[in-house]
Amino acid sequence: MGEQEDPPLINALHPSVADRLDPQFAEIYTKYQAPRIRADQVTYEEYNADRSKYTFPIASGPYPEVGCIKFFQVPVSTPAGEITIQFFAPTEDAISKGGLRTEDGKLPAHVNYHGGGFVIGNLKSDESWCRQVCQAVGCLVINVDYRLAPEYPHPVPLTDSWTALRWVFEHANDLRVDTSRVSVGGLSAGGQIAAVLALLARDEPTLPKLALQILVVPVVDTRFIPLEGSCDPSVPYESYIKNEFAPCLPLNRLRWFYKLWLGTDMEARKKITEDFRASPILAKSHSGLAPASIHVAGVDTLTSEGIAYHQVLTNAGTPSTLKIYEGCGHPFGHWDGQLDKAKEYVQDTIAALQKAYKLD
Repeated sequence: MGEQEDPPLINALHPSVADRLDPQFAEIYTKYQAPRIRADQVTYEEYNADRSKYTFPIASGPYPEVGCIKFFQVPVSTPAGEITIQFFAPTEDAISKGGLRTEDGKLPAHVNYHGGGFVIGNLKSDESWCRQVCQAVGCLVINVDYRLAPEYPHPVPLTDSWTALRWVFEHANDLRVDTSRVSVGGLSAGGQIAAVLALLARDEPTLPKLALQILVVPVVDTRFIPLEGSCDPSVPYESYIKNEFAPCLPLNRLRWFYKLWLGTDMEARKKITEDFRASPILAKSHSGLAPASIHVAGVDTLTSEGIAYHQVLTNAGTPSTLKIYEGCGHPFGHWDGQLDKAKEYVQDTIAALQKAYKLD
């Protein structure tokens, strides 16, 4: 008998993107993700019956010990319920090295919102990043487990997240948070949430100004993803066309997420997507916002959206920095255990927070 051939990869790299990928990214993808069925390749019911079967392994980086981790149950409304908030505090050594503690013992805080297309993901998604940032910066990190579609479609993930941010400010004394140095951020869906929260916070007179918004491969414009088929070639975002078959987040995956998050009634969906709460790029004004640190993957359906949002912020006078991680697909930031550009991204976000939190 001859040697048995390996079975074909379920999601082999598409020819339209294969030669544009970073070799290291392509290697990791081919090893861990290409052989697995994605959630969007089955019905939601099938995915929900055994989520672990469709959950991609995350090649995340180190999980450093922190000073303490606490969990809080926070009441939310519309509809009524509660969400979990995970609180990370750095070790005393990290606090001393960070040099960010005020005279009255308070620390800056970053409020993180995980990704997952508003349908998947949980507190574990970003735990490695949260731990690394907490210890490297010497700041508090609050990780928010907002409710997910389709059981809780738009705008529930956003309203839960807004409640969580207000809760952090309301409990700042108990948490030892310096309210003048609170930042928000997230990856993908979490980046969309953070972008909208930055807009809401600017217009809420009872809240201090946010120190920074970290937007990682963010969703900022939801108007142009069709229910079926490819995007119209006239769409304003080139990456929808160029990267339709990008690894990890091809257009088909976006369609699956959007159907569950925004619904399939196109008349109702049009109204939703033209509101800044779903498409933050459509806000009436982008001036006076917290400075932005935007991180974009080079081979991603959302590449053009992140670039466009940076331009909109800059044109409005809001400070914004943009970095494109060439050759990387959408979830590259979760691969910092193996991918060099992901390790670079973690250090970039740490540096952005250190700069934003620096004491005068």
